[in-house]
Amino acid sequence: MYLVFLDFDGVLAHKRVHLAGGAGYSDHYNKWSKFDPVAIDFFNRIHDTYLDVRFVIMSSWKSTADIHDEYTEHVFQSMLRNAGFRGALGDPWKTNPYNEAGLDRDDRAIQVKDYLVNKAPYAQDFILFDDNRFRFKEVLGKGRLVQTSENDGLLSKHMLDALSIMGHWEHR
Repeated sequence: MYLVFLDFDGVLAHKRVHLAGGAGYSDHYNKWSKFDPVAIDFFNRIHDTYLDVRFVIMSSWKSTADIHDEYTEHVFQSMLRNAGFRGALGDPWKTNPYNEAGLDRDDRAIQVKDYLVNKAPYAQDFILFDDNRFRFKEVLGKGRLVQTSENDGLLSKHMLDALSIMGHWEHR
């Protein structure tokens, strides 16, 4: 199994999409109410191309959700499906800011490491999409981050970086 860890802000939701759709910069709700269709298409490509891929939400958007809260999981699934996403979420579907080790809830790299060690030790490989670095390489020991643009999201150069990282993943 392969894992794709996703941030939302700067990956799926960002200024370029919302300005193009007519949302004003100060219109906070409308600014973040639509996911980038190009990013969704790329994540669908990953789902359609590689064998046994699971997507895991690591965005701060999930931080107040209990790991076993089925209603909140349904809301996240609905948001993604309504945007056209076809991929499968992991089990559990998100990293846990209140993990068993009692680690810092704001340290995303530690949350991902906790997920890999305690929830998916059988994962063959992983990739991360985030607009921030969060000490990922230092904590995880691998350069698997595709750092997107805070304002413009997932660009073609980021897709090429991702395809390079996933180059050895087993195809369907």
